[in-house]
Amino acid sequence: ETPFAELVAALRAIGPLILLLWLVQRVLVGEAVKQRNIIAYGVVVAVLGMAVFNLGLTVGLIPLGNQAGATVPSAFSANGGGEALYPYPVGISLTLLFAAALGYGATVAEPALNAMGVTVENLTDGAFPRKLLIQAVAAGVALGIAVGVAKIVFQWPIMPMLLAGYALALTATLWSSEEYVALAWDSAGVTTGPVTVPLVLALGLGLGQAAGAAEGFGVLAMASLGPIVSVLLVGFWIRRRAAVRAEG
Repeated sequence: ETPFAELVAALRAIGPLILLLWLVQRVLVGEAVKQRNIIAYGVVVAVLGMAVFNLGLTVGLIPLGNQAGATVPSAFSANGGGEALYPYPVGISLTLLFAAALGYGATVAEPALNAMGVTVENLTDGAFPRKLLIQAVAAGVALGIAVGVAKIVFQWPIMPMLLAGYALALTATLWSSEEYVALAWDSAGVTTGPVTVPLVLALGLGLGQAAGAAEGFGVLAMASLGPIVSVLLVGFWIRRRAAVRAEG
């Protein structure tokens, strides 16, 4: 709401974590904290960074997502007595394409995904490049968000969608190798980052209100399911390519 309020919220979020780590270091481990000046500098920067980031979300991304969610339905339905901007099939297609593009862009912007990609590339000795992982996860999130938006627009029940999606993910898991299974299911957690969640939630709620749906939730559930399947499929492709090279 205000810079001061965001600063207080950042202190409430980071303060207990810092206290817990300090107690573990001093009481349980019995070691003094090293490089106190550097750690103190890092904590101050983290608090200020979180406060500025939260302020940006509150003032910028969330209202923008709400506005986009409220105005996008005008592409395929008449709002306020006016006419739809496009014919119904074209408007629906553009809406789903917009949702997929939003999910793709928000996922690529996630800092955690880039850090995860660097780690995976190092651990696999370049077999799973960072850029390939980012593209695979972003494509899965884009598809999942598009399906989640379709669920809101057409008011589909979410339970059959989740059961079918996780049945597909579990089937692919059974046929995949251990390292790609762990990577794929961990990739779903990257979609719950500080950029994707506020933007997608705002879009879903705004779209649900404008489209007259009972609720606008479920988009993140589908967005978390998408990268599991996409990363597993990319893992199949990498293993197949490695097998072909070994045979050749």
